[in-house]
Amino acid sequence: MNNADAPSAQDIVNYLNGLDESHIVLGYGSLLSRDSRERFSGIKTYGIPVMVDGFERAWVTRSIQEQQTYVGAIKNAAKKLNAQLIPAQLNPALQEREKDYRFTQVSPEQIAFDATMDINSETALYEALSGRTLWVCETLHCSPANDEFPVSQTYVDTCLAGCLEHAGEKAATDFVTHTSLWDHPRVNDRALPKYPRAASVDKSIQDKIDTILSNNLLS
Repeated sequence: MNNADAPSAQDIVNYLNGLDESHIVLGYGSLLSRDSRERFSGIKTYGIPVMVDGFERAWVTRSIQEQQTYVGAIKNAAKKLNAQLIPAQLNPALQEREKDYRFTQVSPEQIAFDATMDINSETALYEALSGRTLWVCETLHCSPANDEFPVSQTYVDTCLAGCLEHAGEKAATDFVTHTSLWDHPRVNDRALPKYPRAASVDKSIQDKIDTILSNNLLS
């Protein structure tokens, strides 16, 4: 499947059934960006947009080494977050990228596909997932961003550009509205990225991201 397509449920079923990889990571941060995950982690697979129940996304994952704060997933039965199903080997490269998290298994019942999908298509999708193991990167320690460990704008851009690429403006808006603790120090590093796995995001997409943020965050 091509990222520019709007795949049908059958397209997704065929794609999942044709995979050799038995592990699927639920990417909800920078892994949302195809460019970032391909260039920095060698993950060259299609991302399938879904909603994940039972986890809250928040700005709580502190990287001591990189001196930044990223989004993390926290178990919370009352919350959900949007993500992408990303078939990937749990190899050293991915584990190094996600070193500030732990891989936590998620059941297929926690995954929601497009709500407009008919019951037969939905059943086929869950059957395609039944032989695979789903993982989410749960944050190890919750530490909200501060002046010493701020959020980099290029990290935000990477996440939201991935949402826009795979599932349009609604997915980018869902990322904002289903993420907590936006009241944080943020560094505008677009001219010289501080985030080490920053996606290439052109000016028109940056402008769209700025509009989405301004429309969905309280000033």
